[in-house]
Amino acid sequence: PNFSCADAIEVPTTKNGTPVTFGPTAEGGNGSTNPDDCDCPWAFGLACQTGNKVGRYSGLNTDGSENSDVVFITFCRDGGLGVIGHKYSTGETCFFSILDGQDNNNPPAVNDANYNYGWMSPSIVAQDKCQNCHMASPFLHTPAVDQLRNPNDTSELLVPLTGNGPYSIIGQEFSQPHTTSIQNSCTSCHKPQCTQHFENYPLDELVMPPPFKNATDFDHSSISNADRQALRDWCQTLNL
Repeated sequence: PNFSCADAIEVPTTKNGTPVTFGPTAEGGNGSTNPDDCDCPWAFGLACQTGNKVGRYSGLNTDGSENSDVVFITFCRDGGLGVIGHKYSTGETCFFSILDGQDNNNPPAVNDANYNYGWMSPSIVAQDKCQNCHMASPFLHTPAVDQLRNPNDTSELLVPLTGNGPYSIIGQEFSQPHTTSIQNSCTSCHKPQCTQHFENYPLDELVMPPPFKNATDFDHSSISNADRQALRDWCQTLNL
């Protein structure tokens, strides 16, 4: 499909249910670093940021017909456009992003002669080590992004829940997500997920499973604390 941030849905930024706005920050973008400044903060980067958008596309077969086994999720922030493509049946996943300075509302399509001049090469995208955050599944779920529903089927989230499905990353430039043999209440539901990069609040302490409603609904039961700590100890050995 042809991706465009013009098709994406803006993630609401509210406080006590009322839309809020923020001025520019030293980190770039309009927002706040304080997760208490909005109802549904992001887990990393600016905790409360306005203008972020998420889009969803079904895959297409070579004849142009829809391929419902493939989904693409776009993320638009600070003028950029990142895309994750995922095939449900096999778990095959790809990460790609437009180059800085490209128009995120009209990037080159795959059949455009200028396509390679508008999108980062796989080797450049792989340098971001996407798999270190997208470890348990292709798509990250936070109270911020889980506000959005699929406009074509409002019974489901805009960003799919794929924690129980197969997952691998295609492209020789990319490493595969880390895995562990630890068996506990966390890994019985999804693959292991390290959270060192989610600094705004303890994403792994939210009451499972997603969708997540807010960033203060924590599970501090004894078994959850012990099982989370086992994963955290393992994560420390990875030097992420």
